[in-house]
Amino acid sequence: MRVIFNYRKALREPKQLRELAPGVFLPFAIELVFAVNFILFFILTLYVGNKIRDIYPYAFEKTWVIFLLGIPILMATLFKKIEPEGKNIYIFVYDLIKFFITIKLPNKQFINDRRVSFADDKKITFKKCVQVVSDKHGKSETSSKDNKKQYAVNERGRRVGILSHQKQVDTDSKQENSGAI
Repeated sequence: MRVIFNYRKALREPKQLRELAPGVFLPFAIELVFAVNFILFFILTLYVGNKIRDIYPYAFEKTWVIFLLGIPILMATLFKKIEPEGKNIYIFVYDLIKFFITIKLPNKQFINDRRVSFADDKKITFKKCVQVVSDKHGKSETSSKDNKKQYAVNERGRRVGILSHQKQVDTDSKQENSGAI
């Protein structure tokens, strides 16, 4: 009997802070992404709070600590939980900006993951479609020259009963001729 161990869950654990300095341990572990988000939002909240206090000197007089710690904790928690398309919010924003600059601004157009240039054409022309049938029983073939029972195939590889590059075979006149013999 083989025993297989799956270490995926253990290896996908996020990085955590357990020690602030050598010998200074935290009573609980803090995720590194959460800590970085908290520091960024703390600096941003401190800057905005000081600008508000420059205009209104008595703003946040009794709630300054709650304002300074509550908003960064709330924002860091939200940014940790929000995962658009299963990605980290920062990676998602980076990909969105990259898409906007490389594809949306130059107005590139794609069909089936391939860039197309004909989407900008003003005039589109079509070839006349001609039905291809065999001499016997009106079944579709690749052409009317040979008697192979194959499906007609177009340039893109799909099975169709109509090809645009072949001449039409008059089935009525051929059936009358074969009945007269």
